[in-house]
Parts: sequence; structure tokens; C-alpha cells
Amino acid sequence: MALKFQAVFTRLQMKIIGGEWGDGSQIPTEMELCTQYGVSRVTIRRALKGLVSNGYIARTRGKGSFVLSQRELIGASEVKSHPDFPQVANAYQYKILLSEKIAASPTDNKLIGLLSGSTWPMLWHFKVLGAKNGIPAVLSDYYVCERFKDVYPLGQPCLSISFFESMYQVYGQKCHFRRGAVAAVVSNEEICEVLQTKPGSANLWCRGICVLEDGTVIGRCTNIFNGSLYEFAVENDIEAAF
Repeated sequence: MALKFQAVFTRLQMKIIGGEWGDGSQIPTEMELCTQYGVSRVTIRRALKGLVSNGYIARTRGKGSFVLSQRELIGASEVKSHPDFPQVANAYQYKILLSEKIAASPTDNKLIGLLSGSTWPMLWHFKVLGAKNGIPAVLSDYYVCERFKDVYPLGQPCLSISFFESMYQVYGQKCHFRRGAVAAVVSNEEICEVLQTKPGSANLWCRGICVLEDGTVIGRCTNIFNGSLYEFAVENDIEAAF
């Protein structure tokens, strides 16, 4: 089992690289993180120290911790850039690979119904590839109810903002994960091809329910992060909430 601070480091890291905590944003305080993850302040400080040393955040006494916009990806020089992304230095970009209206599965209604108290007959599915400096970093699948389908404008293949940033711009509320799970996985050939990782290599997988600040359930999402670009550690219990 991974040390606690390594598991917390990974979960905080995912909030940054997945776009939930955008560039320049202030992350929760040490005490807030202690409460959220149920760990000691020493553990949180070790996890935050890891984020600082890896270039994800900067900490200022009396002000707090902030996400850096000029962070670099580990191993980025060893991975080829993706031809569909223009070469823009220190910039995250997102390409919509697929947008479709689908029938909600029993799994969707089970997961979403636990929090929303209702079931949805149809969902919008968005498959999105996120990259930095043209290098594939995360492959995401978002399944959202119809009222939130405008989170991604149809017909616009490349965007400069994440799903979470788009939710805030379009609907005026921040979006958060609930009932999350995380694990290291060996992805299939199709995913490895999209992320440009070696077949059989480990990637970081996570899933969760997307919820607005007022408690409104948006849908669910699954992310697979390029394992060659990020340092990560996970606990054996992948159902631990984050």
C-alpha cells in the first residue's frame, strides 16, 4: 500500500492536471484538506511539499497555495507531440474527439441516482483529449444530463479551457468531484495510441460524479492520465473518496 502522503499527493495532482483547480487558483487550506481526506496535517504538508517540488503549486506564507501556470510535465521531452494540437508553449488545450447523445445505462442511473434522487433517460457523452505543449496528457469521458450539454460548444474541435472551467463560464458555478475512485491501470491499445504511451505501460485512472456548488448533479466522468508524464502513487483501496 502506498504511503498516505503519496496517495493524497496523487489526488491533489489530479485536480490540477484534470483542470478542477485551474492555473493561478488558490487551493484549499491545510486544515480544509485534512478534513477532506481524513489525514493529519503532517501528511498534508508532505503532499503539498511534493506538489511544490514537482512544479505544480507555489506556497506563500500568510496567503496560501496557488496553482502555477508555467509548470512542466515529467518526461515531456521523451514523448512526441500530437499532430492535432498547435505548438503553444506552456498552454493546455482540449480536443473534443466525440460528442453524442446516448441512452443512460443502468450503471449511469445507479451512480447518478444515488446523489440526484432521480434517473435520466438520455445523456450527452463527450470524449475529450487534453494536452500541454501538444503532448497528450489526459483522456476524459464526460456523461452529462441534457440540460448541461452546452458545456462544450458543438462544432468547435479545440478549446483552451477544461471541462471544469467551461462549466464555470457557461453556468456560473464551480464543479467538483464526489464519490471518487482512483487506480493505476494498464490501458488497452486504443487508449495507449491516443495518449501515445507504450502498450502495457501503467496509466492513472480515476472516476467520479460531477456536482455543482449548489449540489446539482451534472453527471459522471472518467479520466485516464498519461502515466509517462506524471508521478503517481495509489492505495490498494481504490474506492477511497477524494
